[in-house]
Amino acid sequence: MKTKFLIPVVLFATFLMSCSSDDSNPTTTPPDNNEPEVPVLSSAKSITSFKILGISASINETALTITLNIPSNSDLTMQSPEIEISPAATVSPASNTEQDFTDPVLYTVTAEDGSQVSYTATVTAGDCADESNITTFMHDGKTYEIIEENKTWSAAASCAVERGGFLAEINDQAEQDAIFDALENANINVFNTTAGDGGGASYVWIGGNDIATEGTWILDGDNDGQGAQFWMGDLNGNPVGGLYNNWGMEPDDFGSGQDALGLALTDWPLGLAGQWNDLDENNGLYYVVEFD
Repeated sequence: MKTKFLIPVVLFATFLMSCSSDDSNPTTTPPDNNEPEVPVLSSAKSITSFKILGISASINETALTITLNIPSNSDLTMQSPEIEISPAATVSPASNTEQDFTDPVLYTVTAEDGSQVSYTATVTAGDCADESNITTFMHDGKTYEIIEENKTWSAAASCAVERGGFLAEINDQAEQDAIFDALENANINVFNTTAGDGGGASYVWIGGNDIATEGTWILDGDNDGQGAQFWMGDLNGNPVGGLYNNWGMEPDDFGSGQDALGLALTDWPLGLAGQWNDLDENNGLYYVVEFD
């Protein structure tokens, strides 16, 4: 009889201990992690491209200036620039808005976070090259010009066309050697035609680009988007159709946006003077024009 009595007592005591244990460790409610996050607004506010009549302007991010020369027969009072800006930003006046560029025009870029910066755009119309800055030479019955004036790649191509030619399209080693020899004998001040994204070396523009499709390099000295493809890919790519190329350890599209072809006047970490490099087309460089 004593044993029968002890069993329910033990069970009851166990129940009481369990309840006491539960009370000493109350269930805690996890913190609410579903509070909405405050969005971070972008402060990016740059004009990355400014074109009139398909000609790219030179943009100086330090001075916040935009400079562009268009053909002499152009009307400065009614031009509508195509403008590209940082993502999420806005620009005023807006892209493709007709402006009178008789005097400089102020363009204000507003970032997503409301901060602003203003660029001064100066557009001129006139002869695209001063004869005093031109050196002429001949090769294989053709005339070439070395023009010692700083222009973006597209502005150089436009000037070449205006002068009745095109940016030199180098088709073989003999033409490459003739152009490089002429450049070496032109007494060029190499410090006036450098590209920061090209290893700090000096360059001149020649007639090639992969503007339409990254890695598809074409001979396009008049910048009409048409021309024979001579290279496919990056530095590990391949020549196309047996056409000539003279790359250094390039192209590499360093930093993205290196879509224009430059011929080096000085060595750089990945190549030697005379070799080719892919460069940002907005660099202001001298250039070589070829005439048929």
